[in-house]
Amino acid sequence: MISSHMDRKAYCQKERAWSSEEDEILVNYIQVHGEGNWRDISIRAGLERCGKSCKHRWLNYLKPTMHRGNISVEEKELIIRLHKLLGNRWSMIAGRLPGRSADEIENYWNTYLSNEVEEKQNNTTLPSTNMTTTSMLTIESPLAGNCMESLPAVIKPKVVRLKR
Repeated sequence: MISSHMDRKAYCQKERAWSSEEDEILVNYIQVHGEGNWRDISIRAGLERCGKSCKHRWLNYLKPTMHRGNISVEEKELIIRLHKLLGNRWSMIAGRLPGRSADEIENYWNTYLSNEVEEKQNNTTLPSTNMTTTSMLTIESPLAGNCMESLPAVIKPKVVRLKR
């Protein structure tokens, strides 16, 4: 049992892999007592872990409703569409994918999808026209005679805030 705040803080600073025995203790405790105050759960279950670590382990790995394993093609396409719409709001994206955690979605995006999406964007080409690249970026100003004025090459989209 943890005797003081300092001991509890020391447990939180240790990073070590979870053992199968610790997993079993946490699952059994939550099945009997339910989820709640994670710091209290770690103490009452007798785990030498901080509450944050217990919460993370339960929500991302041990909870029975979590899907662990390969992400389907449909889920992959949905992640790409939602990321385009919502950006890096992983919990909002995960909320639309039942059984997937925000951590899992973010890790999948950073490991596989971000490079794939970036490559697709780089490989898309503009339709060929008779205009050269330099002529697309400059125009003649009727007020300045034959002087060339540069137009901005990048158009920034309007930022839209979503209300919760």
